[in-house]
Amino acid sequence: MKVLMLGRFELLDKGGGDKIQIENTAKELRKLGVSVDIKVGLKNDLQPYDIILVFQLDWTPETYLYAEAVKKAGKPFVLSPIHHNVEEVKKFDDEYVFDFRRVAKLLFKEQHNRDTFKNVYRSIFDRKKLKPTIKSVMVGLKKMHTKTLSMADVVLVQTEAEVKDLQRTYSVDFKWKKIPNGVGETFMSIKDYENKLDFKNYIICVGRIEPRKNQLNIIKAVKSFRTKYALDTKLVLIGSKVGEKHFEYLYRFNKELRQNPWIAHIERVPYEEMPHYYHFAKVGVSASWFETTGLTSLEALYCGANAVAAGDRAGEYLGDLVSYCHPYDTDSIEKAIEKEYFAQRPNISETMQNEYTWQNAARMTLEVYNSLMGETAKK
Repeated sequence: MKVLMLGRFELLDKGGGDKIQIENTAKELRKLGVSVDIKVGLKNDLQPYDIILVFQLDWTPETYLYAEAVKKAGKPFVLSPIHHNVEEVKKFDDEYVFDFRRVAKLLFKEQHNRDTFKNVYRSIFDRKKLKPTIKSVMVGLKKMHTKTLSMADVVLVQTEAEVKDLQRTYSVDFKWKKIPNGVGETFMSIKDYENKLDFKNYIICVGRIEPRKNQLNIIKAVKSFRTKYALDTKLVLIGSKVGEKHFEYLYRFNKELRQNPWIAHIERVPYEEMPHYYHFAKVGVSASWFETTGLTSLEALYCGANAVAAGDRAGEYLGDLVSYCHPYDTDSIEKAIEKEYFAQRPNISETMQNEYTWQNAARMTLEVYNSLMGETAKK
């Protein structure tokens, strides 16, 4: 079986949760005997492939063009939308925006129109996005997403909440299968941890430095927590800076780094080394305004750190193993950090350890592929 995975145009140049998902799923599928290629762009030859898996629906107009090309080629089309709750995204845009997003908020009330405006801005810096962005202006981004869902032979979701959100937002029925995200093999097999820093018992937050990931509110919460208990606890932030889109946010972030020597920022850490950074932390904090799942919180738990998460979707994975916070409320973030900082280390059940892995995700994905191949053979 030969599978092509298609991602957003900038996937290979810029990291993100979708890139981790794509690369790890592909890695584990190859171990199961599947030939997998990962590509971007609209000029790929689709004929050599048995199945095409397209990633990302939200705010990416190129996904619709991918879908059209796959259907034209007569290939089975699998969609992994990695869809966020539109209401959460809109709340974020309404209440916590910086830079040019302020303009989008003032000009447009409907979220898909805001996303289109942002894509126009991004196209200035990335001309590859110009063609799909123009298409979205002409057709309408929401209409493109609706058509993409309708074209998919099967939609792979990460949570049942994602299904409900898609159906509510786009009013379309589709065949779906839940494929939980997970942790990589390195998180499962590691036995000896090495402290990469010269301190431990810190608070860690992993994710791109951007408003959505909410580092400024996390810094504010940790600052208050340190003062309350007179602790010299460090805050370790791991994630790359995205300059052209978030210059105002990054200005404020860099100011916090200069003024607070207890904050350590690490631009990049290889995925295979992340368990070492999680393990020596007291708490892993994810207070994002919106996420598809609580993946970094899951990684923290697997490495023996307690975790703080936000959002209903994280709860579908993490249950009562973590404390939850409201991203817009720094008191809420602080209280969740306080609870987990002084709590015992987590105890992850064997069932959970086996379920939330990329190996399991790949196995379930292959079952979907085999089913589609069987249906195609009958036609």
